[in-house]
Amino acid sequence: MMTELTIDACKVMWVVGALQRLATLGMIGPDIPLKLTPEAVDNYLEIDNHRDLLFESDFEIATIFNALAKDECDEEPSPEDTEAIIDLILEYKNNRTEIVKFALSHQSI
Repeated sequence: MMTELTIDACKVMWVVGALQRLATLGMIGPDIPLKLTPEAVDNYLEIDNHRDLLFESDFEIATIFNALAKDECDEEPSPEDTEAIIDLILEYKNNRTEIVKFALSHQSI
C-alpha cells in the first residue's frame, strides 16, 4: 500500500530510486550515497509506473539530481560527471525497458 507522499517527495524518491536501479544494473558505480529503504521500494515502484506524468520537464530531474549530489557528496561533482549521470537518468525515464534489457544483456553470468 502506498504511503501518502507529496508530489515533490515523489519526484525526489523517483530520482533516488532510478539512481539505485541504475547502480544495481551496473550502469553507474555502486556507491550511491542515497538509497531507498526496503519499506519505500513499493512506493517507488508505484511512482515509477507513473514517471511520465510526474515531471513537467527533464530540467526538474536535473535540478533534483544536482541538489542531491551537492548535499550528499564530500566534493562537488564535476559538471561532466553530473551531465553523464543526468543523461542516463533521463534515458532510463524515457526508455526504461530498453535500458534494463541492455544492462542485463551485458552483465557477466
